[in-house]
Amino acid sequence: MISDEMRRRIAALNRRDLKHADEVSEAEERRAPDPDALRVMATASDARLHLALDEVTQGEEIHTPAGTFLLIDQTVQEVLRGGGRAFGTRYERAIGALHAGNVPHDPYDTFHSLIDVCAEDVIYVDIETTGLTAGTPLFLIGVLGHFDGDLRVVQLLARDYTEEAASLMHFVTLLDASKVIVSFNGKSYDLPYIRDRCLFMGVPFRLRQAHIDMLHVGRRIWGRQLPNCKLQTLEQYICRRTRQGDIPGAEIPNAYHRFVKSGNAVQMRDILYHNTLDLLTTTEVLLRVIEGKT
Repeated sequence: MISDEMRRRIAALNRRDLKHADEVSEAEERRAPDPDALRVMATASDARLHLALDEVTQGEEIHTPAGTFLLIDQTVQEVLRGGGRAFGTRYERAIGALHAGNVPHDPYDTFHSLIDVCAEDVIYVDIETTGLTAGTPLFLIGVLGHFDGDLRVVQLLARDYTEEAASLMHFVTLLDASKVIVSFNGKSYDLPYIRDRCLFMGVPFRLRQAHIDMLHVGRRIWGRQLPNCKLQTLEQYICRRTRQGDIPGAEIPNAYHRFVKSGNAVQMRDILYHNTLDLLTTTEVLLRVIEGKT
């Protein structure tokens, strides 16, 4: 078992080395600040707290042939507190209005897969993992989509390492019901990671959907205007909002390991919120593009 001290040293080395990489890593690429500073993340004083998982989030235990996991299901209205209904209406209207005459054009026909689909056909995917390669487990799959008549954020949480296969099995059912996937760096990271973990766990996986990666879109549209095209940068300059106190991506694996070891869910609260906000920002960036607000 690797000690917490060794994990901290490895994380520090990774942070130092990745900053000099020619390509920005997925962990750095997808970090974003909190929209409208909806709440403050964990502080140093929170380290003295010991909160159970059901004290920081409400979910339903889902049973699958591969075991159980926790399903956390929130409407966007619950997440955004006041602005969610308008955001959901705007989203449905924008997706429903797309046709061959007004869809955004680029050399790759990126958005043509959205023509003649409805909001229920599109899902947004973002994962949280215990490492940067699929040799290590993932523990959270966040999916934003139009389910049961509402725009919702559905999070599939493995409460320990044994629940990964069950969460993957459930995700595959959501994937199979969709026609278009939207992600941020998901073509290079999230979906290959999920595919490889499914292969490792013996979970059947098929990817037949069109896939829109907003990292690639962002680089094409804003690459020469912005310092970089990380998700946090697009959120700040394109969505014009900034998070306060977001948990750094490099700290997420250790935070999850501590949760599994101790049962203290203080930082799990922040990881879940971080994942939710990444999904919302990816969705809003796509909205601004298809609305012509670039």
